[in-house]
Amino acid sequence: MKPFPRFTGLCLTFAALIAFSGEMPRARVAAQGASLKEGRGTGAAANGASQRHPSKITGISVAGSQPAGTFAGVPYTRVWGTITGVVASGENVHGLGSLPHDGDGNYEYKSEFELFAPAKSGMNSVIVVDAENRGNTSILKLNEVAASAPPSSAAYPTGMGNGFLFEHATSYARVQWQTGISPVVPKEAQGIGEVIVRDFGRWLAGRTKIETASGFSPGVYHTLILGGVSQSGFFVNTFIAEGFNADPVDGRAVYDGAIAVDGTGNWMAVNQLAAANGSDEHPYVMPNGKPLDAATLLKRPESDPFYIDIANYTDFYRLRASLTDRAALPARMRRYDWPSPHAAGPIERGAASARGGRCNGGVPVDLNPIPYTPYLRAVTLELERALGVESAKSAPALPPTTLFKLGPAPGNTANFNPLPGANLEVPVTDSDDQPVGGVRFPEVEHPIGRPAPVSLPPVVTTSIDGTCGNLGLWQQFTVAQLTERYRDQSNYLSLYAKSLDKLIAEGYLLASDKAPMLKTAAALYSRSGDR
Repeated sequence: MKPFPRFTGLCLTFAALIAFSGEMPRARVAAQGASLKEGRGTGAAANGASQRHPSKITGISVAGSQPAGTFAGVPYTRVWGTITGVVASGENVHGLGSLPHDGDGNYEYKSEFELFAPAKSGMNSVIVVDAENRGNTSILKLNEVAASAPPSSAAYPTGMGNGFLFEHATSYARVQWQTGISPVVPKEAQGIGEVIVRDFGRWLAGRTKIETASGFSPGVYHTLILGGVSQSGFFVNTFIAEGFNADPVDGRAVYDGAIAVDGTGNWMAVNQLAAANGSDEHPYVMPNGKPLDAATLLKRPESDPFYIDIANYTDFYRLRASLTDRAALPARMRRYDWPSPHAAGPIERGAASARGGRCNGGVPVDLNPIPYTPYLRAVTLELERALGVESAKSAPALPPTTLFKLGPAPGNTANFNPLPGANLEVPVTDSDDQPVGGVRFPEVEHPIGRPAPVSLPPVVTTSIDGTCGNLGLWQQFTVAQLTERYRDQSNYLSLYAKSLDKLIAEGYLLASDKAPMLKTAAALYSRSGDR
C-alpha cells in the first residue's frame, strides 16, 4: 500500500487545537511561555529528585499532523513533534552530575515523539507506548506495520495495516530515548533516556499539566502499557529494574502494564546496572550479562507494572532465556514460551534478508518463517482486560504462564551462546525437531518443516549488530513429505483450523485472527512447491 500523504500544515480536526511551532529553546515552555502546572499525588517520592524542581516535561512543539484513518467508526489523527523537559539533579542516572545544568540544577533535553489517537481527545482510556528499537517502531507490529525512521520522517501505509490497536480503542505513542538517536541523550549518561520515557508517560497520564496558547493536549490516559521487542524489550526490563516506573512525585506506577517480547530478563548497559557490573554504557546487553530473575526485576510492589515476558525459541540459544524460565512467578506476571523465532524470515522462499546475508558465513539458507504477531495481539488485549480497561472487558483472560520443557544445552557453540559460570538449558525437542511444551502453535502440532539448527550463526551478543542468532534456519518439508503426512493442503488446513480453535478457546489467540492465519498457513504450506 502507498503511504498516506504527509501534510506540512495541520489537519482541520486539530486546527483549533494545534498551532505550528518551530524548534524550542531548552527548558522553555511551548507556545509563548505558557504556564506549567505539575499534577501531584500523595505519598512518598520515588527517588531523591528535587521536589521543588522535579523532573518533568516542560513543553511540546507540534511539527505536524495528518489523518490516520477511521477505526471502529472513530477518526484517528497522527501528531508528531518534539517534547522538551528537565532531569532533576537527584535522579538515579549514572553520570548525571558531569552534565551541564541550568540555574535550578536540572539537565535540559528535547526529543522527538509521535502519537496516534482519536481526533477527538479523551475517547480512549488506554495507550501503548513503544520503547523504540534503534529509533524505529517495535511493538507497532501489532498492527502489522513498522516505521524505520524517526517520527519527523516516518511514513505509514493507508489503513495502518490491520489497524488492530485502533480498532480496539487503544492509542499508540513513542518517544526517542536512545543515545545517537535522541541527540540529547549523552553516551556518558544514557539513563537520561529512561527519565524521558518515564516522564513522557506521566504527561500522557495527565500528571504533568502543560497549559499552552495552542491548547494542544494528548488527553488523559488512565491506563498506560510500555511495550518493546528485542532491544526495546531489554530497555523495558532495564527501565523497570532500575526503578524508573515509579513516579518521582508520589511513587505510583507510571506504566500500569509492560510487555517485553524477547526480554527474558535481559537488560541494557545504559545506567546503574552497567555501572554495577563494571561496564561502559551502550544501548544493548552486556555480552556476558546475566539475565535478571523475576524477584530482581519486580521488587517494587507500589510501582511494578503487570509484566508480560515472552521468550521465542531462538532466545534459548542466543539470549540465555532458560535462566528466567520459571513457573513460580508473581501474581501480576506471565511468561510465555513461543516456538517461533525471535525474527521470522519471509514467507516467500528465496526472498532477500539483509541480516541473513551477513550470517552463516555468507552462505544463503532458508529462514524460519513462523510468525508470532497474532499471539502478541491476544496478549496485549488480554493485558488490557487484566488492567481493567473498559474497551477490553470482553477479551479473554490471560492464560497462565506456559513454558517449554527444558533439557541440557548443546556442547557445540556454533549455534549456541553459552554464559560463563551459568548452567543453561534449551527446549527438549520431538522427532520433528519441534520444541516440547510452550504455547502449541499449529506449526508445532502439524509441522511443515524443521526449525534446525535453531539459531543462525554466529550466535553471539557481543554487539548491537551481532543479531544473526535471532534468525532460525528452516528445512521445509518436500511436497512428497507433506503429501505423506497430510494428503493435501485442504486436509492440512482443516487440522490447522482445529488447532486454532483450541488456542482460541485457551486464550492464546483471538478469534479475529483465525481467517488471516489460515491464509498464512496456506502460503507456508505452498512454499514446498517453490523449489
